[in-house]
Amino acid sequence: MTILETDRLLLVPYTAAFIEATLLGDEKLSEVSGYTVAKEWPGVEFFFYLPFVLEEIKQEQEKENWTRLVILKKENRIIGEVSAQGEPDKTGIAELGYGIVEPYANQGYATEASKAFLQWLTIDKKIHTVYAKTYLGHKKSQHILKKIGFVKIGEGLIGGDEPIANYKWYPMS
Repeated sequence: MTILETDRLLLVPYTAAFIEATLLGDEKLSEVSGYTVAKEWPGVEFFFYLPFVLEEIKQEQEKENWTRLVILKKENRIIGEVSAQGEPDKTGIAELGYGIVEPYANQGYATEASKAFLQWLTIDKKIHTVYAKTYLGHKKSQHILKKIGFVKIGEGLIGGDEPIANYKWYPMS
């Protein structure tokens, strides 16, 4: 289990045991992981995605590496997650996803975590193409993507009616 580290953060693989504990509540996740949990984490969308992730990891343990808990080192606290969605190990293509809970937003943590994760994806895992998408109205997320080297490549709809912006990553020189 490789833990990625930045100046302020740890990116810890989100193991099956951690996911199972998350589904049982913050206290259980703290007990199993050794990290405190920000009250707002996980968000509703991410929480409902967890049973699907758990099943995938049970079938292929290597997939634990594709989702990372974002730990704020100075507080030893889970404040978000970063992930590579899709089948990156098979296709060389990933879709970046990330989330930092609101009390820790606007402090550069999403940018810092995403940069470290992208570096790991492209160097250690040899992923050659990374995409991302965000809601058109989510300007903060668009700003983060641009800041780390993503370029808007189009727009579309998700869920039939939610407008989104599609991005592709181009490594910065």
